[in-house]
Amino acid sequence: MAEMVQSVTSLPLVKRYIATHDANGKSVYVDTPPQQYFPVPDVGGLARSFSVSSVPAKLENDEDVKAYLGKEGPTSWTSSSIVTPGGVNLLIVDLAPGGTSVMHRTVSIDFSVCVIGEIEHELDGGEKVLLRPGDHIVQRGTMHRWHNASKTEPARFIATTVSCLPFDIAGKQLEEIHLPRDPQEKL
Repeated sequence: MAEMVQSVTSLPLVKRYIATHDANGKSVYVDTPPQQYFPVPDVGGLARSFSVSSVPAKLENDEDVKAYLGKEGPTSWTSSSIVTPGGVNLLIVDLAPGGTSVMHRTVSIDFSVCVIGEIEHELDGGEKVLLRPGDHIVQRGTMHRWHNASKTEPARFIATTVSCLPFDIAGKQLEEIHLPRDPQEKL
């Protein structure tokens, strides 16, 4: 696992606040570690802002918060997985200037919102859309990649990934895949 860092671009640091209840039932904020990113060379980085292991989520006795704040486990803030099987993740993705992810697919439905910069979303058939702040993608197990359209400024999107039940596409069961980067590739 790559060393986690607090920032991977020059964008402002992200603050995460988790609201829960104290022993008397009063709403309170929980102390959390600083947001940490898993750097992705030549792309930027990914930070897990929160995660739950199931839907509906188990909130009683702060089960979800304890699992997230733990150092290990599928919903831990230290996990670099994009999707938690059976669960939901809230992810912050920062893209370096010109940064491009590999073409990939996850077994999930994702709701991704561009919040800073302009981000190109490309499908495996070559179709592309340009996302500006507020624009968003509803992604249903599709092969795709992300590309920061700016060569000088970083970009950020926020994604909620929701694990989905297995299903077939063109007679083949959907599976997570990350294609290798083609050294000749140009966007």
